[in-house]
Amino acid sequence: MKTGLADTLIPLFDALDVPPGCGLFVTGLDLELPLEVSTIVHKGELLFMAQAPHSRWQAGFLPPVQRLRLRLSVEET
Repeated sequence: MKTGLADTLIPLFDALDVPPGCGLFVTGLDLELPLEVSTIVHKGELLFMAQAPHSRWQAGFLPPVQRLRLRLSVEET
């Protein structure tokens, strides 16, 4: 089952939550991970769907895997 890209990324970002009182602050994140990416049109909107690959092993019959590189940082407004 394909999931939305946000459904894949949000749990990864939630895992970075630092326990209160530990004195650490996350100000940036570099993320690189393999994803099976596809697009669909739903109710006239283009949606990007992504999920972790079926297998870490390359095989001729599995969907192609894209490498996602993402950099997030905190900005003062």
